[in-house]
Amino acid sequence: MPTPPSDNATPDAGASKGIFYGWWIVVISVLVNMVPAGLYFIGFSVLFLPISRELGISRAAASLPFSLTRGISAIQSPIIGIVIDRLGPKRVLFFCSLMAGLGYTLLSFTNGYLMFLLVVLLVLSPPIIGGYDSTSIAATCQWFVRKRGTALSIIVMGFALGGAVLPPLLAASSDAFGWRNTVLGVGLLLWAIYLPLSAFLHRSPEERGLLPDGDPAPPEVEGGPRPGGRIVVPPPPGMSPGEAFRTPAYWILSFSLAMRGMVFTAVSVHLVAMMVSKGLDEGTAGLLIGAFALPWIPISLFMGWWGDRWDKERVSCVGGLVSGLGMFTLALLDQVAIWQMIGVFVLWAFSEGSLPLGWAMLADRFGRRNFGVLRGGIMALFSVLSLGTPLYAGWVFDAFQSYQWLIIPAGVILTSAGLLSLIMPRAKAAPAPGA
Repeated sequence: MPTPPSDNATPDAGASKGIFYGWWIVVISVLVNMVPAGLYFIGFSVLFLPISRELGISRAAASLPFSLTRGISAIQSPIIGIVIDRLGPKRVLFFCSLMAGLGYTLLSFTNGYLMFLLVVLLVLSPPIIGGYDSTSIAATCQWFVRKRGTALSIIVMGFALGGAVLPPLLAASSDAFGWRNTVLGVGLLLWAIYLPLSAFLHRSPEERGLLPDGDPAPPEVEGGPRPGGRIVVPPPPGMSPGEAFRTPAYWILSFSLAMRGMVFTAVSVHLVAMMVSKGLDEGTAGLLIGAFALPWIPISLFMGWWGDRWDKERVSCVGGLVSGLGMFTLALLDQVAIWQMIGVFVLWAFSEGSLPLGWAMLADRFGRRNFGVLRGGIMALFSVLSLGTPLYAGWVFDAFQSYQWLIIPAGVILTSAGLLSLIMPRAKAAPAPGA
């Protein structure tokens, strides 16, 4: 991959020569977003059964730290949003990569349930949940306005690629070298790749003398051209958090997004175990999990393109309804064939494919200036709603030897989330142009 321009590069008056730097932000965000999906949300489902067996714990007990960490996330999400708005995403990504690498390294030395609980809960989960998608989404929303839906949909490819490529590699490595050596290697790779990569995740086009989407600066831009061609661009407009919190649109959007994330949190940790309960062997399920995220790529790109050209609310509603249909279909199947499971994954992908439109709607309605704080509020709600859901999923199986009472409610929640997108009212105070 070509090296992005350095911090010392001097842009011209609003339009850089060659590739607009915002597209480098998108490329970096794709790489950043491979981590939470590929190594944590989906990837950990590959390690879930081996760790449970070696530590001699039930599925509910193994799920406990993933449930409790949502309580921590509810507190840290608004704080991380404030830090991103004030310090920029690059510093947050650097610190979170440092801690996530440490978390995986410590996990490789886990010799009991208490240590497993503390490492996952306090060291590993918080930086991955709070630092990766938060920084990449915030940066992308700053760098694009007109093409925001498309750009956000492209960075979802990172989740899809991470979810499709990394879990099978984790499964193969765990079989060949053991899960301990596998997670140790993951920690070292996080340090080697993402610590230096964070330096290129710049906060906004304005801090580099550019405008969103690579638009040329108008002659009346404050301050005019400066020596070397750099211009002074006014800071991005937007609502204050207090103004946004008083609008019904913010809370309806928040619940719509948080409910989709709630389902993903509950199901993803148990995904391999769920496929096993539906009749697939563990090896096939571990390999098949790569197909879970693969449909996100074309579906996300299509929905982002569609949302930029039609109506983001209606497209998001379609995503919720189709993904709910996928869950109801899975509930009706006592035993699944491989092709049927892939079909369920395709339907569920419409929920994940519509999530970027939700973040685009947030920036469209309330502006870019306080995007980190506003997104942090939504993530706090998501964490509260998700608190206990992985534990509930484990309890459901331990109690009934089936995941049916997880799958059916998941279908209801996804369908409801889609309908919320459809009824969302417009915010009364529209952000200024360029928000």
